[in-house]
Amino acid sequence: MKNLLLSSMIAIIGLTGYAQQTASQNIPDKEPSRLNFNVTLATSHLWRGLIINPSMTVMGDIHYTFDKKQNFSVGVWGGNGFDGKYTEVDYYVQYKHKGLTIGLWDLFNTTNVERPEVFNYDKNTTTHLIDLRTSYRFSQEFPLRIEADIILYGNDKELKSDSDYKSRYSTYFELGYPLIKNEEITLDAYVGAGFSLDGRSNLYLTDPNSNFGIVNTGLKASKNISILQYKLPVFAGIMWNPAEKYTRIQVGVSLF
Repeated sequence: MKNLLLSSMIAIIGLTGYAQQTASQNIPDKEPSRLNFNVTLATSHLWRGLIINPSMTVMGDIHYTFDKKQNFSVGVWGGNGFDGKYTEVDYYVQYKHKGLTIGLWDLFNTTNVERPEVFNYDKNTTTHLIDLRTSYRFSQEFPLRIEADIILYGNDKELKSDSDYKSRYSTYFELGYPLIKNEEITLDAYVGAGFSLDGRSNLYLTDPNSNFGIVNTGLKASKNISILQYKLPVFAGIMWNPAEKYTRIQVGVSLF
């Protein structure tokens, strides 16, 4: 089974490279399409120190930009596990300008949900998460990246003393910096913390009485490999979660 999976991935990669190489030879230079999509294969899906899916995952992103500079976009991001246990569909609007990115995401992960209701946004029963994402990368001379994300609404709540629920506003904060960046390879280092703005616990920690923790640290290397004269982006990284005391290796490829 593993040999079949590996052979299939190599075949997909080769065909993708050949198709993109042929397309680039036949299509003249013109304004980039406002509608685009990307597909990535990875050995797992890791997110902010959480293991969302521990097995092979395919992830796709379809997005449309409204302006010529491609600053403002709307899109759909989705992930599916090869074992059939993990399924997620997210919707987002996003603005990018130079080093600044601001996005509002609707996260809908239906893994282990018996009756997922895609249009249920009731504050007590919804399984959606409304996530505000912001990041800023400084100049090339000082390429520090700062990320701050807040869960604004949804299935991120804490039981109060009066048996009602309140939002915890779980927050994730990360610093990232490229230790190595040249024509052959990039090596990024990062460290991220999880905490809540209003609660005893947060989304990123299993301890119901822990409000702060370093949940995501690691290194990620990325480079292009040549297949049929096509440059294929690949990445490999290691993640440590000091608060939860586990680590994972992740390897992946961006097919297109």
